[in-house]
Amino acid sequence: MSTGATEFVYLQLYRLRTMTDEEKHQWFKDWADIKKNLPKGIKIVTEAGNAFGTPFTGFTVYEGPLDKFKELTEILQEKSSHIVERSLTIMGTKGFTLPTSSIEEILSTRPID
Repeated sequence: MSTGATEFVYLQLYRLRTMTDEEKHQWFKDWADIKKNLPKGIKIVTEAGNAFGTPFTGFTVYEGPLDKFKELTEILQEKSSHIVERSLTIMGTKGFTLPTSSIEEILSTRPID
């Protein structure tokens, strides 16, 4: 089944582990590299270094097509899994949509807290 919307938004909350100054410096380099190499069609809408009122240390809001989000999650897993203790992704559509099996496929491969 296809969706009625082609653009999705992804709110990704994350909790980083405690890092040394050297690890923080490396993480800033890694994050800059991730942002430079986002999958085509994915863009960052918001970066927040705090997520007040939650158990997370920050969040990022992405926007783009569903098939490219799967590529993004693979990049994030490869480059940041060593410092992310916990994450939660909330997906939504821009506009009206119908249920899709593609969303279930992505969600079924994501770790669950």
